[in-house]
Amino acid sequence: MLGTGTEALERCPTTMSTHTFTAMGVYFHVIKMKQSFILWIGHEEPKIESLSTAISLPPRPPAGSKLMGNADWTTTFAKKLSVKTKHQVFIFADELEPDEVPLSEKVVFQKLSTDLTYS
Repeated sequence: MLGTGTEALERCPTTMSTHTFTAMGVYFHVIKMKQSFILWIGHEEPKIESLSTAISLPPRPPAGSKLMGNADWTTTFAKKLSVKTKHQVFIFADELEPDEVPLSEKVVFQKLSTDLTYS
């Protein structure tokens, strides 16, 4: 416990974990939190060229927005991931080649079904 006198603060258990993997020359970094996660996708060390977010709000379609950058695919992908995980999703990305986008989506969905669990 932290604090003095009658006031005390208790440490909360961490609810954050990270996962890193590569496929087809594309790097993926996931920061998983309690009810959301951040996914970075790119070719080099993480840098922010595009940022999108989405949240699933059943029974309505997911809401998503591109906050910065030119990678339009990130908003669509964020919406798909928010529906799949029922969590808010943030995607940071480098520019990918057009053929890398569907392959990257496939890799992430495979990882979600095998290595990354969301409750």
